[in-house]
Amino acid sequence: MYLKDKLALTLLIAATVCSGALASDWVDDERVQEFHQPKKHKVAPPDNEESEQMSTVPRKPQQRRPAFVDDEGGMAPSVVDESDAGDLIPGPKKSKSNRLEGNVSSFTAAPPAPVAPPMPTTFHMKAAQEQIVEPIVFRNWIEKSHPELKGGLVKQRDQVIEVKGRWDDSGHALRSFGLGYTKVPVNRIAAYDLSKAKILIVDCAGEVPAEAHEPIRNFVSNGGFLLTTDWALDNFLQKAIPGFLDWGGDDNPDSRVVDSFISDTTTPFTKDTVPRAYWKLDKKSKNMRIVNPRKVKVLARSRLMMNENGTGGDLAATFRYGKGRVLHMVGHFDNNSDRAFNNMLPDPAPTIGISLRQAIAANFVAEALAQPDAEPTAAGATPA
Repeated sequence: MYLKDKLALTLLIAATVCSGALASDWVDDERVQEFHQPKKHKVAPPDNEESEQMSTVPRKPQQRRPAFVDDEGGMAPSVVDESDAGDLIPGPKKSKSNRLEGNVSSFTAAPPAPVAPPMPTTFHMKAAQEQIVEPIVFRNWIEKSHPELKGGLVKQRDQVIEVKGRWDDSGHALRSFGLGYTKVPVNRIAAYDLSKAKILIVDCAGEVPAEAHEPIRNFVSNGGFLLTTDWALDNFLQKAIPGFLDWGGDDNPDSRVVDSFISDTTTPFTKDTVPRAYWKLDKKSKNMRIVNPRKVKVLARSRLMMNENGTGGDLAATFRYGKGRVLHMVGHFDNNSDRAFNNMLPDPAPTIGISLRQAIAANFVAEALAQPDAEPTAAGATPA
């Protein structure tokens, strides 16, 4: 019995120890009615990229196109491939103001507005150097540019008519070029026979009497060329052939040399010239205003004059009238009207040696002489 009792006591002690160990997770408190598991902290769901990587279901990889740079240098949104749209997580809904095409937002970069280059407020140029220019320089230039004119001196005298002015002397420049001409006093031009003439040059001041306006207008309309200089603009040209050019109302205060540049290289009147040069203006030279820009072609301009008076700074312009053509220049055809020694050229152009204004005028004379001769009319015959 003793052994049985001892064994039973041992089993009772062991049971007691095990029951205590199992009950250690419980709280022996009268206020606790039930057992609660420890609360778990909420974990934020992973972002789209992590969720795709953590997903156990294989998914088609999302194709991401690199962003492109728009015209203004900013980053524009990438374009989404519609073939992958079913695998993408929908984004936030677009407002009605956004343009949608096939549920894909489109982006159109607005083209940048053209910006005009600022007009310089000042103009800096190296001062022109006066030079003595001998007639051989003029003749070398025109023989190279217009070799067809060489040897036509006698015939040219009937074809080139100069109406001598008070301030300009085109005859001096024509002699330097080796061209023939006939000088007609201004008070006789109304009665002068222009039937053989191809070009009429009206020098500054251009005080042509009113009775000569119609004959000259008819001469140009029938195919003649007319070249006017400086004051001949308001004294004659804008009255005889109105509606194309007129005096802008401003005068240059004093004799000076300004910058000039060719603004039209498509005409024969700027042949064998230079893009940029000097341009002599005489005292009170009259600025030119373009009345009909659609029909007038500007050949040369000055940036300095553009900045000074807000006009176009036009120095030479031409237009068609009937079958003929007109050229007007601000300034003179002659070398230097205010110097006794007239071979002194105040505005020689680089490379060509003569001035740009003289080269343009000489090209105009050459173009006039290249026109076909008028058909002679037999005595008593009626022109066709």
